[in-house]
Amino acid sequence: MANCQNAAKVLDELMLELMEKGITIPRQAVDDLKSGRSFANIGIRQPNDSDIEAKAMFALQNVEMNLLSLAETGISAEYAEKWQGRISKAYSEETAQVSTASAFVSGVPKGKHWIRIQASELSEVHGFQKLLDANMLSSVAQEDGYLLIYGKKEGVTAFLKEIRKMIGKMEKCKI
Repeated sequence: MANCQNAAKVLDELMLELMEKGITIPRQAVDDLKSGRSFANIGIRQPNDSDIEAKAMFALQNVEMNLLSLAETGISAEYAEKWQGRISKAYSEETAQVSTASAFVSGVPKGKHWIRIQASELSEVHGFQKLLDANMLSSVAQEDGYLLIYGKKEGVTAFLKEIRKMIGKMEKCKI
């Protein structure tokens, strides 16, 4: 399934490049790329389901056929062949096992809104704890170096606005 993800990334790059060159991409190709990427992600979580893999491959091969046809007619045969090689290589490359992190974040009380922020981004922000307290938010350090910040939606929104301002001021001072 990681091979499908590799191919989806290359197809995405090709699609963006074609759009930058003024070539109109059919809506079906965009939808098929989204479907292929979704099936590939599901396949990583359910590696023994060959039906999911077949659906991912089918969708991505449709995208490949559409985009390479557009590249050949809109740009050149050599351009399309170059991309065909990259796509084939992406399908054949083995990648490291992709970790499948759960979308569920434990530790957040029901009904609370939350965000995760990399702790290193906040290390230079002075008054961080005061800002949390002022917005009635709680924070929990997580093993992966992120801070889980949660509370009422209004508090989370206000906290983010203030943090953005503080980080923007720090960036201006560094310049």
